Amino acid sequence: MRFNKIIFAITVFTFGFLMSCKDDSLQIVPEWESAVHGLGSFSATTDDVNFIKGDPSVELTFDLLWNSIDKKNTVTKIELYVVFNEAYIDQDGNPKTAKHGGDQGKLLMTMQGGNVPADKVKTTFSISQNDVYALYQANTFNYFGTGQLPVWGAGSIRDDRDTGDFKFVDGDSFQLRWAFTTADGRVFKAWGISVCTEFPGANCSVNWQAVCSQTINEPAGNWTIAMNDSYGDGWNGAAIRVTIDGVSTDYTLNDGSAGVSVVTVPPTATSLTFAFVSGDWDSEVTFTITSAKGNVIAKGGPSPPVGILTLDLCKENE
Repeated sequence: MRFNKIIFAITVFTFGFLMSCKDDSLQIVPEWESAVHGLGSFSATTDDVNFIKGDPSVELTFDLLWNSIDKKNTVTKIELYVVFNEAYIDQDGNPKTAKHGGDQGKLLMTMQGGNVPADKVKTTFSISQNDVYALYQANTFNYFGTGQLPVWGAGSIRDDRDTGDFKFVDGDSFQLRWAFTTADGRVFKAWGISVCTEFPGANCSVNWQAVCSQTINEPAGNWTIAMNDSYGDGWNGAAIRVTIDGVSTDYTLNDGSAGVSVVTVPPTATSLTFAFVSGDWDSEVTFTITSAKGNVIAKGGPSPPVGILTLDLCKENE
């Protein structure tokens, strides 16, 4: 079965890579392999991976690099876009998402000339809540089909959103995207799923949220990690890394399609974090983490982002 899976994955990857690494609106170039892709991530120099509701001083730091697949093409311009999505409930009680920047988002910054790093060299930059607010402060949205309403200020549908410290609130999510212009004039800004999830050293975006906190105030108790694998052969090296007071333990699904691990955090513990460790087949991995108080604080997958997990602690820390 593993052999068949590898053959299938290679076939999908080859087709997807050849067919999806171009923007169809741009000129047709016969050398499909002459392409670039990117790898973005939260910087390893900080633990901040989300905006904190009520604390705009927390900035998120990112690392981004580009990679020329055939080593013949060079990136001459990098454009960074930020997507802002707002979760809300419509007039019929259904959950909806207001895509304030569409799928592409709004342009945050541009790097050109000497500001563009070389192939596989990281460039580091930060994004604050004020940066995103500056992009979207004038936005309106037709939430209920009755006309445009402002996202901020008088008429906003959120009583807890303001133009001060609470610009972004729980239910707001964000995405960093990038576009690369190469020396031959092509623009790479839309990659297929094969490049996003399977191509070594590549992804297509970085996601984060506005959360109530990133710190678990009362970590003691039994925490449950429910793990699933869509192929049924375990997690193939992937794991949830649980760190209690600086000591880390990896929990994984060794085989099969489902399993549960219980993490017992002692009463003396003062810190608890969760992170996802990548394996060979992350596209098959999903999980749910439930706190000692019974709150679902994290869900992930397929292809969960590597690193510290985003936790929903609004109810947990009440």
